[in-house]
Amino acid sequence: MRLLNWLEAVIRTVGVVTAWATVVPIAFFTGLQMLDRKLHLGVSAILPDLSTSLLFVLIFMTLGFTYLRDGHVRVDVFRRKWSPKTLARIELMGCLFVLLPLAVILVYYAWDGLMRTTKYAETDVWAQRIAAIAGPALLGVAGVIVVARNISFLRGHRADVSPSSQEDLPHGE
Repeated sequence: MRLLNWLEAVIRTVGVVTAWATVVPIAFFTGLQMLDRKLHLGVSAILPDLSTSLLFVLIFMTLGFTYLRDGHVRVDVFRRKWSPKTLARIELMGCLFVLLPLAVILVYYAWDGLMRTTKYAETDVWAQRIAAIAGPALLGVAGVIVVARNISFLRGHRADVSPSSQEDLPHGE
């Protein structure tokens, strides 16, 4: 479990650092773009591309962080009524049959895109391509953490379901 906690700390650190390293420049570039419209500074041609690239990096590099914090969107309306064991089983199946295969597919195709980028594209898109590999890879690691923790929970070695948001758990259990 120490390895899982260390991996989660790495994912958390990458997520927080990425968020601060991208959100502040995105806000700055957006403000600068608004000023450019009024003052005609001549920088507005590159700002939308920079903001879009940073947003892409932000989204991809925080996928694993968001998943471990149970911050992703859930579409099921039955979750509050299910027992923790049912939640763990559903999360386990979702990780094994959806999240992990998706992460592998995304990394595979992103790697191909990165290899083509290094041959034909300019270096300004490399950050996006690297984030397109690293983000799903971190999401896959987060999925492995969730799988291991839920197996541990179902075997009775762990007290709570992973990922868990205290407000989503059934009351009185």
